[in-house]
Amino acid sequence: MTFFPDKTTFSDSLVQPRPQDTPKPSPRSTHLKSLEYFRAIAIILIVAGHCYGISGWHVNSFAERVLGNIISGGSSLFVFISGFLFHHVFYPTFNYRIFIKKKIQNIFYPYLFLSIFGIAQALIIHGPFAETYFGPQQTVMDQVVRPILLYLLTGGVIVYWYIPFIMSIFLLSPLFIRFIHCPAPTRIGITFLLLLVSLFVQRPINNFLIPQAVVFFTPVYLFGIVCSIHKEWIYKNMGNRTLLLFTGVLLLAVIQALLIKTCGNLQKPPFQLHGIDINLLQKILLSLFFMTWLHKDEELDIRLLHVIASSSFAIYFLHAWFIDIISHLQWTYTAVYGFHLVPLFCAFITWISYLLASQIKLMFPKKSRMLIGW
Repeated sequence: MTFFPDKTTFSDSLVQPRPQDTPKPSPRSTHLKSLEYFRAIAIILIVAGHCYGISGWHVNSFAERVLGNIISGGSSLFVFISGFLFHHVFYPTFNYRIFIKKKIQNIFYPYLFLSIFGIAQALIIHGPFAETYFGPQQTVMDQVVRPILLYLLTGGVIVYWYIPFIMSIFLLSPLFIRFIHCPAPTRIGITFLLLLVSLFVQRPINNFLIPQAVVFFTPVYLFGIVCSIHKEWIYKNMGNRTLLLFTGVLLLAVIQALLIKTCGNLQKPPFQLHGIDINLLQKILLSLFFMTWLHKDEELDIRLLHVIASSSFAIYFLHAWFIDIISHLQWTYTAVYGFHLVPLFCAFITWISYLLASQIKLMFPKKSRMLIGW
């Protein structure tokens, strides 16, 4: 993960004159409140999707499946935002070595630090997924070294799979720079073809196989880049069609609920054919909806969303620990199980994760970003 190309040749060569059909980023401030608020909504949906279990919500009815399809799969929104920001923020002055160094410091280091606690717990309880991570022999290699390495490579102790995945995406940044330099029809064609592949490849089982996750989410990342390049056209031509976009989101959620009894993204081995992932299409449309809908009030100042957005990575890193704690207390409230607990737990866990993160940031102002990503 610490690979750096030669700083005088490779990384510097990536900052090249752009083709005429690749719009240059606007000279005005790169900050978009709409994307900031979008990030806040995305982390809220991710936390909500992880609260199903502790809420005792069993998705059974058709209406519940439709709702579950809209809430689930929030990681795609995060990937879209990352792609958008890659072009909007980093591309104008892109330097591969500096870019990767900052991502390691701000994302990978917190991942390593917080994974220590999860991996220590995993070694003690011999799980989760012992058959995947632990070897058959009662040796240090099979029972200690192997699980530590595999847990780190997959983020499989808790819901940290997103970090090795997104770091893999960041390492591929030179390819995305070349993608940006392609003519517009080529960019759209590549995104469309890779999306077709993703619809059939689908997400890896339990998010274990990071290369499969890279294949699955890459077109979402590329779509974010394309939307950033053509954002002015999208704002102008799609800004008045947000209701139509959300109708499309709802229609796809309904179609999925009719065809599939489970909600969210499908998960399967990469080379096994098992239909198409309708939820991925829905999340791409939902990303376009949030991008245009939130942009209508670009100057609106919503303090709560700003706070959640700024601490979103810390909330991501910490929320799973509170879910784990609550999961051990479920026996105390089984009588009130149901969907109504999902928004309550989501709000509480988001708040308490932020509260802990803000205290850590206060105690370690110069190190908190390397500890919790904020």
